[in-house]
Amino acid sequence: MLFPVKRVFACVFFAGAVFQLRGAAVFYDSFNYTPDGAQISSAGSPSWFLRSAAGSVDPKISSGSLSYPGLQTTPGDNSVVFDGTGVSAGIAGRQLDQIYNIGNAPALYYSLTLQVTSIVAADWGGSGNWLTGSFMMGFTQDSTGALANGSVAAPLLIRTGDPNNTSGMANDFQSFQLGTGVTAVSPASRIFDGAHNYTPGSTLFLVLSYTFGANAADDVARLWVNPIPGSLESANIPVVTTPLGIADVTNNQVQAFFLRNNSVQPASTVIDNLRIGTSWEDVTPVPEPSSATLLVLSAAGFLVRRFRR
Repeated sequence: MLFPVKRVFACVFFAGAVFQLRGAAVFYDSFNYTPDGAQISSAGSPSWFLRSAAGSVDPKISSGSLSYPGLQTTPGDNSVVFDGTGVSAGIAGRQLDQIYNIGNAPALYYSLTLQVTSIVAADWGGSGNWLTGSFMMGFTQDSTGALANGSVAAPLLIRTGDPNNTSGMANDFQSFQLGTGVTAVSPASRIFDGAHNYTPGSTLFLVLSYTFGANAADDVARLWVNPIPGSLESANIPVVTTPLGIADVTNNQVQAFFLRNNSVQPASTVIDNLRIGTSWEDVTPVPEPSSATLLVLSAAGFLVRRFRR
């Protein structure tokens, strides 16, 4: 009788951990917008809006969705594709539910699934991409007009994986590196993870955070690549943690999020499952228990009560 009871308690403990780790994000977007190929500022309106000047083209809706093992996702919805070639450079914004600062949220988090589907000639924009890369998305302290680099917080940065690209001769190099910064000011605030190169076709789970400091130049941004969904933040090591001494985001606040096309990033980059929250748990949820699991838990609870009598 002891062995089955031990298994019952193990089931109950596991289920309890799952329920405790679920969070309530500021928002979750699985990009279930139509039609395919429409700009997100149009298809996703009024949640998403165009920040760029008239005539700019922001990222577009793409059919199909991305998944990541152990992460709660919404299969069957669509995704967003970045295309920064030619006249396509543009920025879509989305307002958060309130203005965030150190007074109401010591830290803000966002997570997403990302896949660079291919890298072709001229994706990296020639000389200098290895040094500064491009910023694709992140928090902003404002929500309208042009996007100033100092108004961006915890941007997702991407660059070629080839350090020789400073010569401009390796634009089709088939790997990339990721990074973040306190802001998008270049080059002081752009910190890349030079230890890992990623190849096209793989789906990555990314988490980024912005922590407000009490003083000047003490805010910190972090980037995690493929952390374990449902695990504690302390159990995962960020690949980038920005040093102290970098200028904080303008006005020491965040009130919106943006997605940005740019000509010096891969033109076939897809993202999905965008979450924003005030805690690690908000943006790293595990799947909801299935109905079969709930039945097992109900039976487990019954057996535990019987055993205790």
